[in-house]
Amino acid sequence: MEIKKCTQCGGNLEHLRLQKVWRCPFCGVRYEDDAKEQPSSKEENFGLNDEVFSIETDLSKLMKKDGASGCIRSIAHCMRTYTSSDQVEAYMLKKLSFSDDISVKGVREDQIENAMPLMKTVMGPGERVIVYGNKGIFSKGKEYFAVTDRRSIFVEKKIVKSLLHTDIDAIKVEACGNCCLNGDYGKSFINLDSKGTFQGALIALICMFAFEEDPEREKIRLI
Repeated sequence: MEIKKCTQCGGNLEHLRLQKVWRCPFCGVRYEDDAKEQPSSKEENFGLNDEVFSIETDLSKLMKKDGASGCIRSIAHCMRTYTSSDQVEAYMLKKLSFSDDISVKGVREDQIENAMPLMKTVMGPGERVIVYGNKGIFSKGKEYFAVTDRRSIFVEKKIVKSLLHTDIDAIKVEACGNCCLNGDYGKSFINLDSKGTFQGALIALICMFAFEEDPEREKIRLI
């Protein structure tokens, strides 16, 4: 990896891929990347960070659909505005609205508690649930998903699927705003609000976790 020196104290700078800046861990000074993004690249990516995402789908078509465009704009906003998973989580839970099928800390926590015995079979020590969501009116408590600080969990009846954030290599955003992790429909989030804002923030949170655990990891493919 390229090594750059701080002009203030001479320390080695660290590259923050999520924010496209270099930071000195000793004095805190930040420096912009030398390479300036071309306007055409920004337009094609609709604000998505090309240090984080590898675009392998036609975003221009998705941006014509309400669910998908809201989701993509929300991902870009969160990744551009916030510098950590903690900040994205706080934004989601304090600033955004979500449907009655969603449970978070302090809101419908009983649904999370009811699901914990099954979810604990794939969770590690100290792992915490951030978001829980039922997948349908008639499947309450039988088909649901959860996002923890380490993984995404998908339950259908008694079948439990789990995917660590660090194991995510691709995300498929559908026209309706649904998002499939690694292109697997069995590991998908249904559109969580009419505008796709909460949905996009959740995807941004997952991506933040992935890069915080492994800053040198490969880009996440949008397929």
